[in-house]
Amino acid sequence: MIRISLPHTGDSWGETGRPLVFYLAMEEYVADHLDRLLGRLLGRAAPYGGPREAFFIWQVPPTVIFGRNQVMEAEVNLPYCKEKDIKLFRRKSGGGCVYADNGNIMLSYVTDGTDVAFTFEKFLQRVVLTLRRAGLDAERSGRNDVLVDGRKVSGNAFFLRPGSSIIHGTMLFDSDFGELERAITPSDAKVRSKGVSSVRRHMTNIREHLPVDSPLRDIGLFKKYLLESFCDGEIVLDAVDIVGIEEIEAGYTDPAFLEGRNHRYSISHGGRIDGVGEVTLNLEMTGDGITGAELLGDFFTLKEGVGALLSERLSGCRHDRAEMEKALAGAETERYVLGLTIQKLLTLIN
Repeated sequence: MIRISLPHTGDSWGETGRPLVFYLAMEEYVADHLDRLLGRLLGRAAPYGGPREAFFIWQVPPTVIFGRNQVMEAEVNLPYCKEKDIKLFRRKSGGGCVYADNGNIMLSYVTDGTDVAFTFEKFLQRVVLTLRRAGLDAERSGRNDVLVDGRKVSGNAFFLRPGSSIIHGTMLFDSDFGELERAITPSDAKVRSKGVSSVRRHMTNIREHLPVDSPLRDIGLFKKYLLESFCDGEIVLDAVDIVGIEEIEAGYTDPAFLEGRNHRYSISHGGRIDGVGEVTLNLEMTGDGITGAELLGDFFTLKEGVGALLSERLSGCRHDRAEMEKALAGAETERYVLGLTIQKLLTLIN
């Protein structure tokens, strides 16, 4: 796997100093130019002959990043974030709301593989093995988490693109959980599903689980360990690459993208679906007929269009489970949202 680095970075073992969305744009840029960038290892423009995988790590000042399908107001303590100048951004991948700070090492993995289940499993297993080699009791959990001693240290999400996949995740090394709790307002459904009243009880920092005499308790040395564990070569981006990244970054800072769609609705059904995540089905109604539908939550999107599919199928349908089930028969929602079948979706309707 090849490490992607920025020129003249102030940190030899990871990228820092730029807003979070720069690194999300960097992921996209690397995905779009993966073959050309890897060709630089051979000093020519010909296609690279090795595995088409790239990796980099980065850190940012306090920032909240929420998933593409989430409602910002429902996930974030907006007044607190404004008071503390905590930046807010939306990403293009699914998954839940994340608080990042300089104690949270962010991981970015880009590959030309598009088999979502295989690629996700491959990456998460590599994270687990890397932590185990450091002497930690690490294991995979649920859809996208990695645990140490039974508590979460890493959450991950994917962004499927034509001809490539991006996986980005967290690595809680020495993060401020007090600020995390104050900045993020989790929904009642999510808290109940985990059976806890505080993130402190189901999350932990890696540093707390390393022996007191371990050199890896130093975050710089731990980052060095991560990069050496994942990567066996390096490509440094140039000025032309940076311009390309910044052009993509501009889309993330567009207020329309940040604020998301208009989420007004007449009837809402929500809950947690095993293997899918937290899902909210919003139904626009006129009289007793459904006129539109949208799906929100921290699920993983495989491709766009699930809202349009549901709206088309349910338009004119009464708000009745049996009638909705009939209207949705044969609709392959699992092609749009990972793991979401019609039967699972209908469990939200009482």
